[in-house]
Amino acid sequence: MFQGFTDATFEFFMAIQFNNNTEFFHANHDWYVDAVRRPCLELAAALSGPLSEIDDELDLRPNRVVSRINRDLRYSRDKSPYRDSMWLRLRRPADENRANVGFYYDISATESSFGMGFYEECKPHMNGLRRRLATEPEVFLGLTELLREDFGLYMNAYKRIKRPDNLPEALSEWYGVRSFWFYHDIKDFSLLKSPALVDALMDGFRRLAPIYRYIRDIPNESDEDLTKYLRDERALQ
Repeated sequence: MFQGFTDATFEFFMAIQFNNNTEFFHANHDWYVDAVRRPCLELAAALSGPLSEIDDELDLRPNRVVSRINRDLRYSRDKSPYRDSMWLRLRRPADENRANVGFYYDISATESSFGMGFYEECKPHMNGLRRRLATEPEVFLGLTELLREDFGLYMNAYKRIKRPDNLPEALSEWYGVRSFWFYHDIKDFSLLKSPALVDALMDGFRRLAPIYRYIRDIPNESDEDLTKYLRDERALQ
């Protein structure tokens, strides 16, 4: 049962920053397991029931949800073998034909946040979003407006993309989106050391659920079909 993270959690993250080598990690493996991995697994288990009410197809198995501390060094210039943070990734099983939208939580020595978004580009799915933005902009604007006060937004978007003439200015950047996530930083570190973190995360995830479902359920759209739709719309104007 998740009881919260401890001072030892943050001390380990700080220590691995300054001792990022296999000798230190192997000598302190029990510290890592007790202070970092075990509470992360317990947190994932505590979130699984409530999150399944948002989407019962999410992969919520703790061992699949919690990140590994080992870094993938194959394509990285930074050859440090270990991460100095951990995260929970809560999403449906991977599908190369869909934008794999999902929820997340992360923690390090100095930061913690949670949110929702997608991180790998899936152009057919984003084309579907572009069609929706063009045909029902008020729906998406309403969903994002509800989150403005409590969530920040990071977005990776095409800078050069033809936009519909009637697209609201507020959706101009969204129309070119490749990946994005809404995030909320947790400033109160006492919350991280409490079982109440589970309820706080779920309150946030429930607020994100409407836009999560909206993005998740958008049908794919080919480049050709989207171009034809926009051309036909311009011809009708």
